[in-house]
Amino acid sequence: MKADSCSRISKPLFYVMMAVTLVIIGLFFFVGFGETETLNGNELLAPMFTDALLYWIYVLTGLAVVLVFVFGIVSFAKKLKDSPKEAMKSLMGVVVLLVLFVVAYLLSSDEAIVVNGKPLVDGDNNPIAASSYVLTDVLLYVQYVLFGACTLATIFGLLNISKSVKK
Repeated sequence: MKADSCSRISKPLFYVMMAVTLVIIGLFFFVGFGETETLNGNELLAPMFTDALLYWIYVLTGLAVVLVFVFGIVSFAKKLKDSPKEAMKSLMGVVVLLVLFVVAYLLSSDEAIVVNGKPLVDGDNNPIAASSYVLTDVLLYVQYVLFGACTLATIFGLLNISKSVKK
């Protein structure tokens, strides 16, 4: 019964998230380009819905990270009383994610981005803070690893399905 109620919630949520993703990707690729902006003396032309696509990617990544932490901690709390050894195993997802963030932080750089020999500035010609570069690097590294893990999981899942269909 409990799995059925989860399925009733997760399937519509999945379809809504896929619809939003497809709409944003469609807008990004097919609507057109926005205004030309000058940044560091360069004329830049970007698709109109670049910000929407980036924010949606951030929302999905943040949701995935939060759910790993929440479900890992809930699973740990449920199993702790009955089987402490199994409870420690349930924290592995949370530990792996924390290690990923630490490694991404250690790999990140606070060095300014140089475009045509000039450091990158924001829209008001103010220099960008070094902490912004570090945060951007960390989030990009985490997204790269999570995307790779999702791709591998999808491939392995498809291979396992294809083996079961042949039998």
